[in-house]
Amino acid sequence: MKPLYNLLQKNVKWQWNDECEVAFCRMKKVLSSAPVLAHYDPTLPLVLSVDSSAYGLGAVLAQRYADGSERPVCCASRTLNAAEQNYSQLDKEALAIVFGVRKHHQYLYGRQFILRSDHRPLSYILGPNKGIPVTAASRLQRYAVQLSAYNFKIEFIKSVQNCHADALSRLPLNPTRNRVKCEDSDCSYLNFVQENFPLSFKDIKIETAKDSLLSKIYGYVMFGWPKTSNIETEKAYFNRKENICVDQGCLIWGYRVIIPKSLRLSILKEIHDGHPGIVKMKQIARNYVWWETLDVDIERTVQECVACRSQRSAPAPALLHSWPWPEEPWARLNLDFLGPFNNKYYLVIVDAYTKWIEVDHVSGTSAAVVIDCLRKKFARFGLPKRIVSDNGPPFSSAEFKKYLDINGIRHTLVAPYHPSSNGAAENAVKMVKRALKKAQVDNENVNTALSKFLFSYRNTEHSTTGCEPAMLMFGRRLRGRLDLLRPDTRDLVRQRQEISEQRRDTALRVAEPQDSVLLRDYSQNRGKWTEGTVVRRESPVSYTVKSQDGRVHKRHIDQILTTKHPKSRFSLSKVEEEAYDITDTESMAKPDTDQDDQVAEEWQLAQESPPSRTVSERRDDNTNRQQATTPKNRVYRKAALRCIDKLKEM
Repeated sequence: MKPLYNLLQKNVKWQWNDECEVAFCRMKKVLSSAPVLAHYDPTLPLVLSVDSSAYGLGAVLAQRYADGSERPVCCASRTLNAAEQNYSQLDKEALAIVFGVRKHHQYLYGRQFILRSDHRPLSYILGPNKGIPVTAASRLQRYAVQLSAYNFKIEFIKSVQNCHADALSRLPLNPTRNRVKCEDSDCSYLNFVQENFPLSFKDIKIETAKDSLLSKIYGYVMFGWPKTSNIETEKAYFNRKENICVDQGCLIWGYRVIIPKSLRLSILKEIHDGHPGIVKMKQIARNYVWWETLDVDIERTVQECVACRSQRSAPAPALLHSWPWPEEPWARLNLDFLGPFNNKYYLVIVDAYTKWIEVDHVSGTSAAVVIDCLRKKFARFGLPKRIVSDNGPPFSSAEFKKYLDINGIRHTLVAPYHPSSNGAAENAVKMVKRALKKAQVDNENVNTALSKFLFSYRNTEHSTTGCEPAMLMFGRRLRGRLDLLRPDTRDLVRQRQEISEQRRDTALRVAEPQDSVLLRDYSQNRGKWTEGTVVRRESPVSYTVKSQDGRVHKRHIDQILTTKHPKSRFSLSKVEEEAYDITDTESMAKPDTDQDDQVAEEWQLAQESPPSRTVSERRDDNTNRQQATTPKNRVYRKAALRCIDKLKEM
């Protein structure tokens, strides 16, 4: 009609062309053809097309013929009220579906039909593959519940092909205009019954008369109920006797037909058509039929159906059963792969005891790559007792099994498609993947970001153990840059150590070979000290000493009294101390050379107790004193010893 409309526009020159001729002929053909609307045929497939606009809803119910053509059976439209006009486009399209289905309920209820919409999201939300999301708005969930009573297959159609429903939505009828009001007595409903339904009202009447139990109940209804009933099969009917009646030879309880036993299997098959499930089968049955064991028979029918049993939903999750806590660190490891992430794979290892995580970039997911990575980890931390992993090819391979058997490691494979059994590794993979994605957002190097994440994770208290993984693994936290904020205690410790050593002794005691000393005697019935001679010096504080009886002893410097320091509290005796303080140079075989005079002066200075010094200074003095000891210095010591021996003989 567009070419003809163009001729009617203002300031357009009249020109009849070929397009106008074709449009004119097509219009005459349409006007001379049969009416567009077709009579409803229950044997033909039904197609319901819906659409919505900013202010209206439209729906067209059509039936499809054998040649593929479609003719409408009924059209409907209405305007949106003020609240509905504020709906989102998704809610408007869903409202159009609900409007079209409710409007044509008498045609659609109880049979399958095709539902067409030009809004693609609804084909996924209301489709058979996915249910309504739990996060969807409550309005959309209510629409889904209302539509669940119908058997339809939703299809997406382009807006260009949905022009008839689109036109109705843009030219909606006013709901209060041209509406005919009639009395309830003038209203009648036309119900469509499929001719191929296996049962009819007459069949139920005939079988009711043949059924021994229902025929007796029929007599009770017609001629009166007994006061009591002791028959077990009659109790269910006796309890409902007030609501049981007879209509055209059939027993009716409320508005539900009581089915005889011979027809119950056929009714169950009809209700189970489409495999709706136990709950929906009970809902359908409670609208039409009843017998005393209806619910039990429905449950048994669904449980025995092979198709329903093969597509059952997963059972309720079992009670949480945690892994036993390992006895020590690195005893049980959980393994899993992360990737591909930027075309890279990572092997994630979690210690179940400390929650310590190891992440390594691997070149592939083969068993050889996994073994090589584990070999490096075992060289650092040792062999674990058990490894837990999924059923991936590298973990279930014979090569990996052989490697674990050689090293005495038990391998536990979790159930397939049940990642929660390896939850420690799965959670670690999630955390690492999240850290890598954050690095991408910050344009940070992936390896650098991974190292930072692992350092922070290992030094942070874990929610399960209540302790840092590094503390459980190494007994200490990892030193980080934040530790620089704390004051350094090394200087304070060094000062306290020097004070303690000064209190211990103000002079270092040294004994040389051939020195006469008193050594501690631990023999019974003998004195506390005995005389001896130093044989050799084993270490700065350990000596080998020979006693007068010829026995050789190993003594610490604290177990020896030397004669080198006359003012020391470790001198032999008061007499010996006086022997060291010799002022008569003639009584000592003193060398005559000037060099010997210098040595004697050094010897005299060495007898004096040095002032209090630090540990390092005293150690330097000790070393210098040892180097200054020469054979010439021993002359004075031997003279002093000879004097001591003479004093003892007196």
